[in-house]
Amino acid sequence: RCVKMQQSEYLNCNEHAIYNLLIAVNMTILPHDVRVSCIAQACDFFDHRDRVAHDSELREGAANVLLQKLAFALHLNCEDEEHVNRNGSGGYRYGGTDAIVAHRARGRAAVMPSPGGGTDGEQEIAMIASCLEMVHRASPEAIAASFEEVGTEALPLMVAVMERPFRRIQREVRWAEKENMPGGPERAAATAVSRAQKLAVQKITKLLAIYSLVPQAKIPMARCPGMLPVLVTIIDTHSFNRVRPAAPALHPGSNSRRLQTQAASGAGLYMTEAARFNTIATLTNLAAAEENRMLMLAEPSLVDNVARVVHNERSDVARQCSALAIMNLSNGDREHVPEMAGNELVLETILRLMKDDQPETRRNAAVALFNVACADRNTVRLARYRDGIILEALIEIVSNDDPNRTRDEARINAAETLFNMSCSEVRETTDRMADHTGLLESLAMTLRSNGAALEVKMYCAATLRRMAEIIHAPQPSQGALLTALIKASGWTRTACIAEAFRSQAEVSENRLHMAEHHGLLNALSKMALAVGGEEDDRVREAAVSAIELMSRDESTREALAHNEGVIMALTRASYGNDNADEFETTNSRVASQNSSRQTTESDTTPLGDNRMSRDQGRLVQVALKNLVAAM
Repeated sequence: RCVKMQQSEYLNCNEHAIYNLLIAVNMTILPHDVRVSCIAQACDFFDHRDRVAHDSELREGAANVLLQKLAFALHLNCEDEEHVNRNGSGGYRYGGTDAIVAHRARGRAAVMPSPGGGTDGEQEIAMIASCLEMVHRASPEAIAASFEEVGTEALPLMVAVMERPFRRIQREVRWAEKENMPGGPERAAATAVSRAQKLAVQKITKLLAIYSLVPQAKIPMARCPGMLPVLVTIIDTHSFNRVRPAAPALHPGSNSRRLQTQAASGAGLYMTEAARFNTIATLTNLAAAEENRMLMLAEPSLVDNVARVVHNERSDVARQCSALAIMNLSNGDREHVPEMAGNELVLETILRLMKDDQPETRRNAAVALFNVACADRNTVRLARYRDGIILEALIEIVSNDDPNRTRDEARINAAETLFNMSCSEVRETTDRMADHTGLLESLAMTLRSNGAALEVKMYCAATLRRMAEIIHAPQPSQGALLTALIKASGWTRTACIAEAFRSQAEVSENRLHMAEHHGLLNALSKMALAVGGEEDDRVREAAVSAIELMSRDESTREALAHNEGVIMALTRASYGNDNADEFETTNSRVASQNSSRQTTESDTTPLGDNRMSRDQGRLVQVALKNLVAAM
């Protein structure tokens, strides 16, 4: 009880101190030095890791007061007429670019840098942004309540803070080009952004990353005017031609769009690494909302810049975020599958991520590839890309028997992706898969592996079954398929391999090739005699059906008749589930019918779901008689 009373007294004292501080910050407006001093005191007060105290700060209205101060600071420090007009505020109005140039020519007397690396106004904005980030080190519930109260109206202010350094870069580059300054535009861009502006962007992006974890904040954030363009600019690390303005804006009436299209390529390199990491984390969280994905995919350069994070950032965590963002975006929505297969940068990024050391990163990359392969138009691009390098990467993951990756989800997802591609209705996709060196054999060897998970083997077996449905003589890949099926014939956990043999035997052109293929009849007869497994009934039924179908061609009967396993399988199958007397009666009836008609039957064979039907049994008996006659 005493401890609880002490805690209660502490909380009451702390809330009283918070209240007094916020009153002081709210009331202190002029002069400038006093206002900045009060904000500096707030920074010292809020800079701690006590989540309970931060909850109290948000409840007392710290976010409201600080956002009000941020709006006031932005009003006093608006940098150009375009920015002023968009926000509908007054402040120090310049007369466009010419007035800015004239202003600089007078020695920049009105913009005096402070020792902290920026103007006094920039320092003030950076301190307020820091305070906002500090007070939001609170519990998820408090953060959600804060966003519900002020978040939607605060988002445009955050966009304005993030846009400021990129506008500065644009003006400095134009000035350097016009005046032929030493070092040219490159030096002008590199020195344009002050440390205070970088800090402000870093803190605001951290706040956005925090807000992006709030479920009800994801959609408003993505739809806030200017938010996505400026976030894309912050993570832009494309170093080529990074200071030259890009193409003209597509929507001249949109200031935010103009900012992005005119921003220097690679402008994110002038931000801190922490700011870029916060931004990719924010985009990753926003892409988790299905309603945001198509909007984000439509944002120019967003996907490309997310992909560049993998290649240009040193942080492993940033790479993991990028992989997760690509995976989220690849999901599209219920009506659209993104056409990301046409983006070579994204494909190269996924290939790199699939070789990452982190299992979660590999898994996200494999899932992204699976999502892309859900559309037929994408599968053919995946199969074509760099002469099948994506197929090769998938095979490498599926067939990797590293003991440390026994339960690697990336392996499961890669196997599922191959199956998804094999189900494509685009003939070129399946033809390229069939002709890809080693693909069919790798699937078969995975089924024989002791290190592959059951899910991996099931997808491999299903892929082989699908390939057997579409590969037929005289295709060059049929021989490789039959060899793969023989190697995989020990798989009886599902009936896929046995059904693959049956699919091949259903096409008359395949039957002689099957009968002559080394080891095929032995493998097929072993499957027809399988016992003891949960799926053995279906395996036996499919295997016996394949043998019966092959026996319909006279050209195959001699080979079948001289295979002991085949005769044994047919003999056992001819009994079915009936007793011997019933078999003898059926056999004599079939023999009498044979005297008046041709012994071959039509290729249409009705099959039972769980055991051979009487009609199937009759066909097996006919097949057995034909093979005995061919001995």
